Amino acid sequence: MTRFFLTQLRYFAAFGLMGITLLPAQAQDTGEPITLGVAAPLSDSAGILGRQLADGARAAAAKPADGQTVEVVEADTKCSAEGGKQAAESFVAMNVSVATGFLCADAIEAALPILTEAGIPTIDVGVRANRLTDRRERTGFLVWRVAPRSDKEAAAAARYLATRWKAEPFGLLEDGSIAARALSDAVRRLLADQGMKPQTIDNYRPAEEKQFGLVRRLERTGVSRFFIAGDRPDVAIIARDAAEIGLALDIVGGEALFDETSDDVPLPDGIVAVAPRIHVPELQDGGPDEGPVAGPQGYFGPAYAATQIAVAAVGQSRETGRPIAEILGDEAFQTVLGPIRFDARGDSDLDLYRVFEWRGNGFVDEIGG
Repeated sequence: MTRFFLTQLRYFAAFGLMGITLLPAQAQDTGEPITLGVAAPLSDSAGILGRQLADGARAAAAKPADGQTVEVVEADTKCSAEGGKQAAESFVAMNVSVATGFLCADAIEAALPILTEAGIPTIDVGVRANRLTDRRERTGFLVWRVAPRSDKEAAAAARYLATRWKAEPFGLLEDGSIAARALSDAVRRLLADQGMKPQTIDNYRPAEEKQFGLVRRLERTGVSRFFIAGDRPDVAIIARDAAEIGLALDIVGGEALFDETSDDVPLPDGIVAVAPRIHVPELQDGGPDEGPVAGPQGYFGPAYAATQIAVAAVGQSRETGRPIAEILGDEAFQTVLGPIRFDARGDSDLDLYRVFEWRGNGFVDEIGG
């Protein structure tokens, strides 16, 4: 996979023309409000997540730096290609300076051709598919991403396992789905690069009420440490059935352990999940400090940071006359989640992954990263 996709010549060729187009409107700070487009699914089943995103953007827009005034234009993408297209068209009509948001690949992929043609940069908050930025050299789309790439999960898990189990026998277990197998294979390859080889690799049938056959297989391997790429209910049943036959498992899982599904079988204390943090305690509005699970949740924090970046980039563009896209590609931005810089593909260096341990009724204690 190519890490740097633009030569200096192609970079300036791609953005130089846009700079000529936008320069008259950005040559100086006019004092006019900065208009930002926020695209999110605001209806149907994804509406709760979209509202997290929109609320985060509005919260950041309400606290701009240097006395700026920011106006937010919301558009409901409905998590569909048609919704993304309509959102982009509304942003063009409203003459927004930057578009932020998007949680669904179909929506952003339909929106980007329209936004790019209009010279409107887009900062992605939730779409993680690698292709979004991997194809930017070919498509020329004006897209930057705050969301972690989809391959970040395996990298974070392997990094943690290399520290925790460097000198210990371990195994890999997955539920047979395409996503779980891909995650397990990626973790295996990354660990192999560090000289770590699993003693056993296995899979299981998900959504079973009992997993005694599986745990007896695991017992025969003599291995008790497993990275499991699977859903929370399955991991809970595996841990329960292993404990019933006297097998104490040391289990580490991925982001799927955070998915709230059936609680018929609870996770036991000690299960570890490597996942992006979903709470933003630094944005907690008053009240006592409750640690890493306090504050706004989900996409609120990334949307807040993306809005801060957009406002800062537009402000710099108005002060200096530089195109917004050039500023996004060149500068580091201070945000509530820490400093953020984009690489040549448009991916950010923001690392939201942390290591959490299940205690009591939830992943309540961040133990490392």
